[in-house]
Amino acid sequence: MAKTRVGFKTFGCKLNQYDSDFLKQAFRDAGFTVAERCPFDLVVVNTCAVTARSAAKCRQAVRQAARSGAKVLVTGCYSQVAQEELKDLPGVIAVTGVPDRQSLVEFASTALQSGAKVVDVRPYSSDEAFQETPVREPSLTRAFLKIQEGCDDYCTYCIVPYARGPSRSRPLQSILEEARSLVGKGYKEIILTGTHIGLYGKDLSKAPDEKNLSKALDGKDLGKAPGLKEDQEGEDKAGSNTDVPVAVDLPTVVRRLTEIDGLIRLRISSLEPHDVTPELVHCLRFPQVCNHLHLPVQSGSDKVLRMMGRRYDVDAFLDIVGQVRRVAPDIGLSADVIVGFPGETEADFEATLDVIRQAGFSRLHVFKFSPRPGTPAFGFPGKVPGREMDRRSKAVIALGKELSLDFHRKLIGREVEILVEDDRARDGKLQGFTRNYVRAWFDGPDELKGRIIAVRPYKATYEGLLCERVT
Repeated sequence: MAKTRVGFKTFGCKLNQYDSDFLKQAFRDAGFTVAERCPFDLVVVNTCAVTARSAAKCRQAVRQAARSGAKVLVTGCYSQVAQEELKDLPGVIAVTGVPDRQSLVEFASTALQSGAKVVDVRPYSSDEAFQETPVREPSLTRAFLKIQEGCDDYCTYCIVPYARGPSRSRPLQSILEEARSLVGKGYKEIILTGTHIGLYGKDLSKAPDEKNLSKALDGKDLGKAPGLKEDQEGEDKAGSNTDVPVAVDLPTVVRRLTEIDGLIRLRISSLEPHDVTPELVHCLRFPQVCNHLHLPVQSGSDKVLRMMGRRYDVDAFLDIVGQVRRVAPDIGLSADVIVGFPGETEADFEATLDVIRQAGFSRLHVFKFSPRPGTPAFGFPGKVPGREMDRRSKAVIALGKELSLDFHRKLIGREVEILVEDDRARDGKLQGFTRNYVRAWFDGPDELKGRIIAVRPYKATYEGLLCERVT
């Protein structure tokens, strides 16, 4: 009897990509055939709920899979917050939430064998624990490494804390084990991912008192995690029962990862601005840490930031940008921007444009405000008309392209290194990203895929760099 062929459609963030890689692995381990192309017997749609548009795309993917004759299992953030919108779509045999992804294969098997629809979406508990879902074989050239899940910030517009639950951190030992495994398999870049990685460690341990901290650090290498004894010879005891309490935070994770032999690139990914501490900025000095950060500014108006429930003001944000640039002058800074938030005036919008210019972002992700049911901002007055939102969105996108081009032009003629991806661009060129997260294209043979090589840009566009290989 032929094995059931399972396909995946993944929407949303890097965390969803990591989760899909784990689920593919789980289906393979259970005897299913995970396929990249049709026909499929079952399609797993890993959903996103950040905007109404992303939710609509997920529903469309479900319908497309059903039209092809496949049965559909829906999981992810959208199913966690709106199972009723999904369970009666054509072809759907199961709807599962985020907390029980470890049981998803079991749900699929039950639904396929019984013919009965399975809907299993449980709410998060107040003491929700981090679920270990290590990925043995990431699907991309650059490996995502989940270190945290959930968010405690509850910005007024954001559905994510409801979809992903409270912040919970992965034990440091587990992170290091997966990272070593990835490096041992030849992965040259690891991208730290999570819902809100700046919260890492806040749920793991209490900070050591001053006496114990002095004891922990006395005579020790400050580059190592506090509490490690000299005779441990690289063993990772952080988070275990030791005489000295261990405070583990994101800078600790970064420091420990940079100690792994063979790790060439470590990318921190997205950070909330208020999580950028001096200790974290210092981590940009480590040679393995890529000089790129994603800092979602969202607005350049203090009034709008307060209405959004953001935890910083414009001056604080620009101060953070300045701190980062002093340590890493050529850093690439990308950002999210929301236009058309309820109550946003023309003056507020102009202030946003001004902050974008001052920050000098290398890349922008622009979103029109999307009211999400269940969030406070869903009922806020002062709705911005759709046509005006379109105008503001186009203006920010245009400014973002201008800034991207300016940033890329500064790299022309300089030797930069890129990690060559497995997939070629549409025009047949090899492609990859620089350390400061600029896409680059060049001509070369397939044997360069997966390698880090030197190239020299000779032409810049707002999308990236055309390069020649340095030999």
